[in-house]
Amino acid sequence: MFHANRSGVALLITLFFIIAITAAVGVSLMNLKKSGEELHEARFLLQSGAVVEDVLTLMKEADKLGVVSDADSLNIFLLTAGFIPLELKELLVKIEITSAMGHVNINTLAASKDFQEALIKYMVRFNVQDAYYMSDLLIDCMGGYKDVYKTNIFDEMPELYRERIVSKRHLEKVLDFYIRERHDNAVVKVPWDELVRFDENNATAVDANYITPALWQMYIPGLEAERANELASGEVVYNTLEDIDLSTEVKTGLAKFNLSFFQPVVRMDIEILENNSSAHVAFDYDLSTKKGRHFEFWI
Repeated sequence: MFHANRSGVALLITLFFIIAITAAVGVSLMNLKKSGEELHEARFLLQSGAVVEDVLTLMKEADKLGVVSDADSLNIFLLTAGFIPLELKELLVKIEITSAMGHVNINTLAASKDFQEALIKYMVRFNVQDAYYMSDLLIDCMGGYKDVYKTNIFDEMPELYRERIVSKRHLEKVLDFYIRERHDNAVVKVPWDELVRFDENNATAVDANYITPALWQMYIPGLEAERANELASGEVVYNTLEDIDLSTEVKTGLAKFNLSFFQPVVRMDIEILENNSSAHVAFDYDLSTKKGRHFEFWI
C-alpha cells in the first residue's frame, strides 16, 4: 500500500510538471511571437534560447518537488513526462526526456580492458574486419596528447580533439577514418547510437534499468535479440543485480561493468520547428546537482 501511495504521489507531481512546462514555454513563445516579425532568424534563435531556459528552470523546480528520488520514481517520471509536444500557431516544440545513463560512456574505453574486449567481440559480430584497430582509434582519441599513439589518425587529422570523444559527429569522423584506412564499411552497421554516450572520461556508471537491447547484447555475448528486448523492456524496475532474471554466471560477468540501479541523469532533446526553420538542442541534465551539461545545438 505504501509503495502504491508513493507511486501515486510521484505520478501526480509529474503531471503537474508537464502542465507547468507546457504553460511556461507557451507564454515565452507567445511573447516572442509578437516581437520582431521582420527579424525572423534572430527571433527564431531567441525563441530557441527561451525554450531551453524555461526547460532548465522547470527541471530545477521539478527536482525541488521531489519528483525523482529513487529508481521507481525516475521510471514513473520518464514514462509520464517522456514526450511533451507544444504547438503555438505554426510553431511546434517537441521535448523528449529519456535516461542519459542507459548507454556506456565511450570515453571509459581506454581505462577498461573489459570494455575493450566486449566491444571488440561485439564489432566482430557485425563483420568488422579489424575490430582491434577500430578500438585503438577510439582509445587514441581520449586522454589528451601522448608521446606515442596506437594509430596514425593524428598524422592525417591533426585538428581532431584528443581529450575525449565529445559527440556523435566526432565519433563519425573516427569511423570515416577507419573506413578510409581499412576499406571496410561494416563498422557503420554497428548500432553506435544504441551503445554509447559521450561523457567525461571518469563517468563509468551505467543504469541497468535503461540499458538498450544492443548494449545488453554487448555485455552478454550470444544473447538473443528477443531476450535482450525483454531485459530492456522496463516492465521490471531493477534495484539490485539480483532483480535481473539472469543466471548467476552471467550476473558475475556483468559485475565488472559497473552497473548502477539509480542514476538520475536525463537526456533532454528539444526540437523547435517553424515554417522552414528548425533548431535542435540536446543536453544531459543531472537531477541531483540541478545542472545541465554536454550541450549540443543544431540549426
